[in-house]
Amino acid sequence: MNRKLLFLLLSSILVFSASAQQTQKLRKHYYILIDDTTFVNAMPEQGATLKAYFKNDTIYKIETWFGFNFGEVTRDYYYWDDTLSLVNETQKLYNAEATPKINPDTIKTSYAGRYIFQHNKLTGISQKGSYSISDTPQTKEDTQAALLMLSDKYRVLAYEKRKAKKNRVKIKSNELVK
Repeated sequence: MNRKLLFLLLSSILVFSASAQQTQKLRKHYYILIDDTTFVNAMPEQGATLKAYFKNDTIYKIETWFGFNFGEVTRDYYYWDDTLSLVNETQKLYNAEATPKINPDTIKTSYAGRYIFQHNKLTGISQKGSYSISDTPQTKEDTQAALLMLSDKYRVLAYEKRKAKKNRVKIKSNELVK
C-alpha cells in the first residue's frame, strides 16, 4: 500500500512540476508605448505615438500614428520571426484644428497602402486613393528602402525600451491584437 501511495505522490509531483515549467515558459502578451520624440525627428503638430507588441519577448507588430494639422497617417508593421512581412498604411485628410473638433474615426481614408515583404524584399504593393504626404517615395526601390529603414529603426527602439520592465503594459487575452 505504501509503494502505491509513494508512486502516486511522485507521479503527481512530476506532472505538477512539468505543467508549472510549461506555464513559466508561456509569457503574456505585452506592449510598450512611446509618445516622445525618440522615434521622430520632429514632433508633428498633433503628436505621434509608437506602440510595439510583443509575445514571448519577440516583436510581432508595431503601430505608428502621426497627427498633423491637415490629418493623420498610421502605419502598422507586422513581423514574422523578427523579420518585416507586411506594412499597412492609411492616411486621412481633415482639419485637425476645426471647431467644433472633428472625430477622426468619422473621416474616410484618403489613401490606403499595403506593402508585402519576403526576405526583406518588397514583393507586393496594393494602393487605393492618392498620397497626401509630399515625401512619400515614388519608386518601388525607394519605397522598399524607406519602409525597411523605418521598420529597423522602430524595431531597435522598441527592443531597447522594453528592457525596462516598467515600460511594459500587459495585454489581457480579450485585448489581443489581431
